[in-house]
Amino acid sequence: MATYKEEAVVLRAYDLGEADRIISIITAGRGLRRAVAKGVKRTKSKFGARLEPFSHITAILYEGRNLDTVTQVEILHTHAAIRENYHKFLYGEAILEMVEKSLQENQVIPRLFDSLCTSLDALDGEVSKPALLLAAFELKVCALIGYHPHLDECIHCGKSVGRERASLDLLGGGIVCVRCSRGLSRSVDLSPETLDLMRRLLEAQMAAICTWDENPRLCREVLGTAFRFSESFLERPLKSGRVILQQLEEPPGGAGF
Repeated sequence: MATYKEEAVVLRAYDLGEADRIISIITAGRGLRRAVAKGVKRTKSKFGARLEPFSHITAILYEGRNLDTVTQVEILHTHAAIRENYHKFLYGEAILEMVEKSLQENQVIPRLFDSLCTSLDALDGEVSKPALLLAAFELKVCALIGYHPHLDECIHCGKSVGRERASLDLLGGGIVCVRCSRGLSRSVDLSPETLDLMRRLLEAQMAAICTWDENPRLCREVLGTAFRFSESFLERPLKSGRVILQQLEEPPGGAGF
């Protein structure tokens, strides 16, 4: 076994005994890892506060058979604004959950780490509609992993679908025209506006999306579609996303977009 140094983002942390904590991290070069931070819960711990979820760090770890061990941590970005704002925290949790549930241990997906850092940086700053940022992240992660949603032509007959009503075939991974959508077991009906926004989200940079101010109803529809698409691909529920969607159903002023 040997030590290694990696840039990483802390995804989750949970207690181990009275003083230690296990952290789940995504690293730039080694993918998803789990490690023990010994003594981190003690008040005199030298790096306890640096290993909170959302923290972007550089860490030195000792590679273990089942769990690595954190030996040194340097903070690069705390993303404190996400932890300190309830609504941002909800969206941030959904971003972290998507990453953790998308990867197997040690699996490295090119550009995923950079996409995560960019998205957290954007959420940490000024963002008009965090629902759009989250929807874009969900769709982009699916695309990076190999489940890119096909949104231009019907995946069954090849018909070009412009600004027409269509459905998203969750099993097929793309849109289908009205004629081909009959009898689909798992699909989502899409309005022309929702489909157009999904296309734009896939193409846009995260920083640009932060300034978009779309209709709240449209934001909710796009986010709900992105979550259903992601859950179908992962074959796992995304609990944080369900909490957000439930709150977005509340009257204006409840949770924000």
